[in-house]
Amino acid sequence: MTFALGLGASLRALTAARLGIQTASHNVANANTPGFSRQRVSFSSSQPIFAQGFQIGSGVEIGEVRRIVDDGLIARIYGQNSLVGSSQARYERLLSIESLFGSDVGGLGETFNGFLGSLSALQANPGDRAFRGGVVQSAQAFTSGLNLIGNGLSSVSETTFDEVRGLAQSVESLAVQLAALNDAVVQAESSGSPANDLRDQREQVAREIASLVDVRQVDRASGALDLIVGGRLLVAGGRSSEVQVTRNADGLTELRIGSEGATADVEGGRIGALLQLERTTGPSYRSRVDAFVRDFTLAFDRLHTTGTPESGPFRTLVSDRGAQDTNGNGILGDELLSQLGLPFDIQTGELRIRVVNESSRDARTHTLRVDPSSTTLADFAAQIEAIPALSGSVDSTGRLRIQAQTGFGFDFSPAIDAQPDDLDVFGGARPSVSTGESGPFDLSALAFPATFTIDDGTTTQVVTLDNSDFEDPTRVTADELAAAIEADASNIDATAADGRVVIQGLSAGAVAEFTLTDGAGSPLAAIGFPSGTYRGQDTGVTVTVGGAYDGATNRSLRVVANGDGEIGVTPGLTVDVFDEEGTLLGTLDVGAGYDGSRLPLADGVTVAFGQGRIRATANESFGVDLVADSDTSDILVALGLNTFFSGDATASTVSVRQEVLDDPNLFSASRNGNSGNAENLLAFESLLAGRRSSLGDVDFEDFIGDLIADIGFETARAERTFESQERLSQDLEQQRLAVSGVDLDEELLNLNAYQQAFEAASRLISVMQEVTDTLINLGSPR
Repeated sequence: MTFALGLGASLRALTAARLGIQTASHNVANANTPGFSRQRVSFSSSQPIFAQGFQIGSGVEIGEVRRIVDDGLIARIYGQNSLVGSSQARYERLLSIESLFGSDVGGLGETFNGFLGSLSALQANPGDRAFRGGVVQSAQAFTSGLNLIGNGLSSVSETTFDEVRGLAQSVESLAVQLAALNDAVVQAESSGSPANDLRDQREQVAREIASLVDVRQVDRASGALDLIVGGRLLVAGGRSSEVQVTRNADGLTELRIGSEGATADVEGGRIGALLQLERTTGPSYRSRVDAFVRDFTLAFDRLHTTGTPESGPFRTLVSDRGAQDTNGNGILGDELLSQLGLPFDIQTGELRIRVVNESSRDARTHTLRVDPSSTTLADFAAQIEAIPALSGSVDSTGRLRIQAQTGFGFDFSPAIDAQPDDLDVFGGARPSVSTGESGPFDLSALAFPATFTIDDGTTTQVVTLDNSDFEDPTRVTADELAAAIEADASNIDATAADGRVVIQGLSAGAVAEFTLTDGAGSPLAAIGFPSGTYRGQDTGVTVTVGGAYDGATNRSLRVVANGDGEIGVTPGLTVDVFDEEGTLLGTLDVGAGYDGSRLPLADGVTVAFGQGRIRATANESFGVDLVADSDTSDILVALGLNTFFSGDATASTVSVRQEVLDDPNLFSASRNGNSGNAENLLAFESLLAGRRSSLGDVDFEDFIGDLIADIGFETARAERTFESQERLSQDLEQQRLAVSGVDLDEELLNLNAYQQAFEAASRLISVMQEVTDTLINLGSPR
């Protein structure tokens, strides 16, 4: 029995040494296999045998071949793989966004500065066509850069969808592999021995999945490994879930897991980073660039639309944008201005259109009221149609068309009207009288019919005012009153001007006169016409306004005769200047000694008077409009009338208007149409240098600089984060290798030890064989 025990121990020793050699060889062979964990055979002393009163050892007991792993470290590696994948995707995407903005050479900052430089060059040479062309070309280069950025940022969503879809296919494929490995592991370990190599393969697949999405692993008692992604079960034992990529209602990419397509809330890994960038970083930069484009084009075109081009007033102008038939009635232009879906909002305000007689260069400004909540595009066109020498219509494409009659032009310039006394009522050659105040007039106290007479020395005509002449007697407009007077009196002209009613004789000169006499109901006093006789003069007073208005808001001044007398002759003769609120701003001395020189009116504007007689008793006055902004409604910019830029106010679509590209002379550098005038260029310069509250209280140049700096800083930070996470991942891998990696020197030592053990066991068996032979021989008869 003792002999048999020794032989058994020798055989077990031989088997143990052989298994040790095989395991060491396996380790050496997989020293460079990714994810391989070195294996060790566990040995223990077998149970001893009691024989002849002694406890005799029975040799070695072979336990199992185990993987040398640190489960806690593996869990950390899963998480770190997610962080590396996430930081790498973020860095790569930010790097591509940064490249859209370009470097210092040819980048957004350089093209914007080039545009600013071209405006400065034109300011020094406002009449030079080449410099105008330079402005247009530099603006085109700038908008092309914005298009590149806008389209690039807009494509982030599409790129994200395609990239995530490709990565999701990888996740699904890896999940299928992991599920198959789960089955293999469970089947292999059902006999009680660990499936080391299968577990290594499964761990490697799980790590690849972790680099794409953040995962949570759950170890089952059966040996299977479940993976949970974004709260959804990706792998459960031998089953893997379907992975889909869709878009939600907002057009954003979503990852869905399972047959029911439940949304997975993925935050880590490459996919998580791409989804987060699509929702935050991409839209953030796109929003900032679009905010710049919107603010810049709106502010720039507010000036450009109210400027005048080198070619002078327009003969025809068609809007870039128009009306859509949103109500489906087949009529274009009957929708309210607020419902046109324009890139800029139309405000309640006023638009001033200046109509210029091309032969005399005389200009008259007409003011249109704009209320987007009650005015349609067709209504607005009708207001233009009512202006003498202009026609306005909505064409077949829904665009507004403005056209001047032959011999006339128009613009929207805030240029000062050099001769504001259009009706020639301030010291005019024709006899005239005006109402002291502007309408509307409250005539409700009159006993209708009310009458007064107008006698021009040849005929006497009776004007009868009746209740039916007015829509509302408590608020009679100047137009209604003038029309009622004109209808009854053919020996005078009755006109509405600046809310006042003016009556003028038909002839001029010192012998021309007419007399107003109150009649039944005394309407003259109610209206504000003084009774009396009014005479003309041989030479009327010329009124000339000049200078440049430097005020910040639109103002309406009224210059009123303060006394009757001869300009430059009558001692103490003055005129008063009132603002739109009726506040006296100042009094100008035009009496004895005045030589017709320019007198200060307000905010850089002057006025000069020629010789002649003025009369306070006839309520003689004239209005002066000082215009800082001739379009307070933004209707020109919104519709695209005489704009420099076109598009829908986004970085992707902004461009220089094609007509301006074709003819740089259409660039509105002037405020009055003169070739050498550079007032609009000065306004552009002031605009570009000003801080914008809508952009964070910085100017346009600083906003672009901050934007470029921000993306550069964020990209650099993402690069540092990626490098840091990658180093940490490498450190963890080194720690794993220290625990689970194959040390060839160690394995060679193990091989040597196992080889020696194998040889010793073999020798022991050989000795036992010799002993057996000897014993057999001893027991055999001779």
